[in-house]
Amino acid sequence: MVSTLVNGSEDHVESGGEWTKVRRKGRRHLNTHQHQHTTLSCSHGTVPRSNLRQPFLSVSDIESEHQRITDQWRASMCCRQLQQVVASRPSGPTITHAVCFGLGSFDPDDGSWESRRRAHVQLAAFLCMVEELQRSQPQPIRCLFQEPVFNSADKNFICSLGYKVVDSPEGFEQVGPSTLVFGIHLYKDVYAQAIDGHPPAIFVGTPREIWEECHGSDSLDWVKLKELDAQCDKVKFPEDGEYTTFSGTTIHWRRRGTV
Repeated sequence: MVSTLVNGSEDHVESGGEWTKVRRKGRRHLNTHQHQHTTLSCSHGTVPRSNLRQPFLSVSDIESEHQRITDQWRASMCCRQLQQVVASRPSGPTITHAVCFGLGSFDPDDGSWESRRRAHVQLAAFLCMVEELQRSQPQPIRCLFQEPVFNSADKNFICSLGYKVVDSPEGFEQVGPSTLVFGIHLYKDVYAQAIDGHPPAIFVGTPREIWEECHGSDSLDWVKLKELDAQCDKVKFPEDGEYTTFSGTTIHWRRRGTV
């Protein structure tokens, strides 16, 4: 395990075979998950199901909490700065769909307020980006969510917003040159799968330089990330006030003519 200081907090990298993750000490354990799923029907699409745990919160509970947290975040400097960053970008590749990976549960097993807030804020930020991008897009941007820790209430909440929850690897398979990929503090393996086929138009996640810092003297053998890094202009994701929700996160904008 290698430790390094990133953005003022101690990070650890754990390596074991193909799995490597960046872990912030005392903060969120970067989440992502690879499980097998079956499906259940939903009025807005197909909802994957895998060993669904019994939810503690109802969909109505989640909706109410999401509205409250989103209203607070929408009034924050983080939201205003994100809107400005997206609006100030020159016209780039057309965005046809957006895939959100590893959002986290709105109803975690331990009931953690910090975890719930983080999931709601990340969802609000993802949808804020989509909203701003939609202003310059000729067709509606299709939104997909891939998060194996979702329980039935999580999934039905996302469906109630009019979006689709998909099973792994469908989210990865949907990534192409006209995709927004959004994944905060995820495992290296998930990022690798997300950008393995085609470089997305926009990638929001942990940047190459942080992975290299965390690896120390070890070589970061990650060709696709290096290729994406070379094709993109990068902007630091605005900080979420005193929270670490988006710490160490960068928006990668692929330049035109680089596919």
